[in-house]
Amino acid sequence: MRLRGRLDRLRALIVASPPSWRVRYGVPVLVVAGIALLRTAWLSEFAPWFLFTPAVVLIALLLGGGAGLWATLLSAALAGSALLAVPPVGSLSLAQSVASAVYLVTTAGLVGLVVALRHALIEAETSQAESRRSAAAAAEREAFLTSVLASSTDCIKVLDLDGRLTFMSEGGQQVMEVSDFNAIRGCHWPDFWAGRGHEEAVTALAAARAGQARSFVGRASTMRGTPKWWHVALSPIRNPDGTFDRVLSVSRDITALRESEEERDRFVRLAETSTDFIGMARTDGSFIYLNEAARRMVGLDRADLAGLTITDFLPPEQVDTVMAEMLAALECDGRWSGELTFRHFRTGEAIPVLYSAFPITDSAGQVVGTGTVTRDFRAHKRAEEELRLLNGELAHRLKNVLAVVQSVTRQTLRNATDLPTAGEALSARLVALGTATDVLTNASWRSADLRHLIEGTLSPHGAIGKRIRLAGPALTLQPQLAVALALALHELATNAAKYGSLSNDTGTVDVRWSEEGTGPGARFRLDWRERGGPPVTAPTRRGFGSALIERTLSAYFGGTAEIAYRPDGLVFALDAPSEAAILASDDA
Repeated sequence: MRLRGRLDRLRALIVASPPSWRVRYGVPVLVVAGIALLRTAWLSEFAPWFLFTPAVVLIALLLGGGAGLWATLLSAALAGSALLAVPPVGSLSLAQSVASAVYLVTTAGLVGLVVALRHALIEAETSQAESRRSAAAAAEREAFLTSVLASSTDCIKVLDLDGRLTFMSEGGQQVMEVSDFNAIRGCHWPDFWAGRGHEEAVTALAAARAGQARSFVGRASTMRGTPKWWHVALSPIRNPDGTFDRVLSVSRDITALRESEEERDRFVRLAETSTDFIGMARTDGSFIYLNEAARRMVGLDRADLAGLTITDFLPPEQVDTVMAEMLAALECDGRWSGELTFRHFRTGEAIPVLYSAFPITDSAGQVVGTGTVTRDFRAHKRAEEELRLLNGELAHRLKNVLAVVQSVTRQTLRNATDLPTAGEALSARLVALGTATDVLTNASWRSADLRHLIEGTLSPHGAIGKRIRLAGPALTLQPQLAVALALALHELATNAAKYGSLSNDTGTVDVRWSEEGTGPGARFRLDWRERGGPPVTAPTRRGFGSALIERTLSAYFGGTAEIAYRPDGLVFALDAPSEAAILASDDA
């Protein structure tokens, strides 16, 4: 062991980095000079070259060929100078000269051999060191790759060219929920996929067998039945000569990403199908998204979105107030809503909207923008305006109805002979008034269907279509005329029931109406004709009904209203301008 240790130290000295030139050429001088002094002191009787040879060999071995040759020359010179002291003094004999030359040549040859040996030792040591470094690097790489495979969350597999599993990484076994790989070793990898995924796996494997890389996205379950989405990449594993007999398969679990994409797609579909204005803006107010309803509301195309900010949608006079109020509310309450006015970018139309704003944050909770869901309030505002107008119209109509009730009550009581008769007549007239009011209410007090008004007023007095026959086109009466006409028809029907054609079992009443002509000169005509009743005689005095029928209708309709008491039956005719009596079809 000691000898081996010494040899190892000697080898370490030999293969060590070469010393400086001072050492390489200074050490031989000292060594050779020391040996020369030693020989002169104690070994003067021996051959002069004997002690120099081992030193020269050792110098050549430790310090290199140059130092060995330098030591050879020095030792030859010192040995020669020692021979000068041997008789004949002052010169070398032929034998001494030959011996010196032989020493010089043989020692130089020996130095060459030693140098060759030294180079061989250095190359061997270098080769061994390189081998050790390569082995260490390979071991490090293998350990690193093993660590990467073990820690990777991807499922890394090696397949043979038939697609059968030969290897699966530890991380892959975890993500695939494989408890024992030996249970699935040798299984056909495409069989783990179903449906479309199976087709993709077979196609990718065929491409890898052809030397091509291929990837696809598919859905497959783990060994425990957990469904997941995977991004799969297959490529051939090439040998040093370029051939391949294995396939690398790397599957990445993208379930969370896929679900996020599906959630995003659902949001996009929801936003794009919504009729509300939905938008997203950056923190500087510039819009990054507007749905189709938003662009349609304000008259924008997709290309018009670049450079737009929230303030571009508002009238200039609202910008400062709205932005200050909105930003303060977003910072304090995390939301803001209120009624604003947008402008139409093409027509300049003012668009009333209900604007709702809220912050948009990233995954770290940092605010990255503002979102809005804004509702078009034009229909709501129109409905409010219509309701306001309707309330005003209703108040006006109610005042008119109350005035009519007051007038009817006053006239009924004035012409009545006793209270029971007055009460009965007043009740009937109020029913007729209620009928007209019902027709107007159903049309929001804007119009009155003429046929419905006539039917509602006359139906209590006889069967419509049998005793009372109606004929005429579909016309819409002006709303302010409905009450007067209903009361007049009620008076005519009441008179017919008491004295005329409806007072027996055979008489009839024909009510006909028409619109004659077009334009400003068109006329509206309504005729009442009784037949089959008792003979008719003109009354001796004109009562409330006659006055209502003739004077009131003439005033309301702006035309003529006349009653003729013919012996075969009462006849009433109303003639008035159409524009005063009838609503045009566009206004109805």
